[in-house]
Amino acid sequence: MDAGDHLGPRPRDAASPDPLIEDLPLSLWESTEQPVPAERPRRASRSRTLRRGLPVAVTLLLMAGLVAVVTTLRGDPDEAGNPPVAAGDTGGPERVRPESPAEVPLLTMGTAPPRTTCALPPFAVGETALRAYYRAELRCLERAWRPVLEEAGAPVARVGLVLADDPDTACGDLPPASKATGLYCDVDGTIYLPRARTLDALGERPVPHLATVAHEYGHHLQQVSGILGAANRQLAGFPEDGPEDRELSRRVELQANCLAGMFFASVAGRGSITADDADAAVSDFRNWIDSDTHGTSATQLRWARTGYAATTVAACDTWSVPREEVD
Repeated sequence: MDAGDHLGPRPRDAASPDPLIEDLPLSLWESTEQPVPAERPRRASRSRTLRRGLPVAVTLLLMAGLVAVVTTLRGDPDEAGNPPVAAGDTGGPERVRPESPAEVPLLTMGTAPPRTTCALPPFAVGETALRAYYRAELRCLERAWRPVLEEAGAPVARVGLVLADDPDTACGDLPPASKATGLYCDVDGTIYLPRARTLDALGERPVPHLATVAHEYGHHLQQVSGILGAANRQLAGFPEDGPEDRELSRRVELQANCLAGMFFASVAGRGSITADDADAAVSDFRNWIDSDTHGTSATQLRWARTGYAATTVAACDTWSVPREEVD
């Protein structure tokens, strides 16, 4: 499943600001049975709608090199007649689906990832080396979160990784590079980070890459734990691209920041990730620009730091806090 591209890295000019890559508006993410005309307008911020699958577009909204993850979610798969996503939905004949993401067991337990040691290879931007670095971080993320998922009764599903420039995904075509850097697809549980796009966005420093992968894995946690399934059912009652839709998107994205922060707290100063590396990765969230679907830069950083200081996953419950906490 893993594949790499054959383009060399593009050097990053530290003296110039990073480009703003707009991600797809809510209206551009549709079920594969309902393609949307290309002339639909774009938005200047990341967005999220629940549809048949959950292609999570990874888009660049930064001043200093951090990629964020955007999920597209719209429409309840069951109501549409499609089978539910097994990994991301806690439903089924023997399980009760939570009405709210805040009721998902992952967020109601008094637990946190244990202290975990990451053994990462040296960071390099070559195809093989970059894939090895990402894979090693993903395996460390899995070790850190496994006991938490097991206690929550959630499936421990390994996430896939593809770095190919023009991948075939189970969630459809990858958006153009001008709109998104990559995507996480819930259908096959895979993170797609086309190498050329990713290096163009993040450059050749390891810290932004660490933060990006941890944030993406936060969406994978939301998926396997049932948070995205519950969010899907809530979102189905909101007008598309309306204020409630955008607020829900912020709650999802800010929670992924928080979960990433918790991971860095669990690995800081152990193995390959030094305390300075972990702190820098959390601080990188301040580089995200203000967004109506992700919150202000200050809010995005605050939730990452909330996770970094948290003692239980319940601290990352972005669903129970008032709206001003997710602006």
